[in-house]
Amino acid sequence: MTTAIHHFTAPITGKCVPIGALHTDFLGNKSLGDGVSIFPSENTVVAPCDGIISRVSESARIVTMLDPVHNLELLLSVSTESEHADCTMCVKMGEHVHAGTPLFTCNIDAIHAKGGSVDVSCIVTNLPTAEIDVACGDVVRGQTRILSCACVG
Repeated sequence: MTTAIHHFTAPITGKCVPIGALHTDFLGNKSLGDGVSIFPSENTVVAPCDGIISRVSESARIVTMLDPVHNLELLLSVSTESEHADCTMCVKMGEHVHAGTPLFTCNIDAIHAKGGSVDVSCIVTNLPTAEIDVACGDVVRGQTRILSCACVG
């Protein structure tokens, strides 16, 4: 068996910070895993890798996807203070997606107009946090590396 580093690209354009720098709840204390939060400057969240959609929330704010090639599970979530997040789900449970496939959209301008803030979290849920390297700074959807994980293949 060999170990390779697998990279995930930004699911949305914006400003990226380590998950613990933003959240103080179970996301920030890494109970679900390590990852990043992105303050988005656009409305569409895309798949950061190829995979299978394993869960979608009724609120259209959370998607869990499996990367079966690397045996990794990713949770993508929109967090907002606004009750009306204006999010629309673009995928269904069981759907196979490729990197860059739209997962959900959220009307960022409408959330900001109502005085709310919004961030998009991307978390690897099934690896020890010590095995995940996270990025920070400005990121571009589908181009900038936000997470790196050691994968055994």
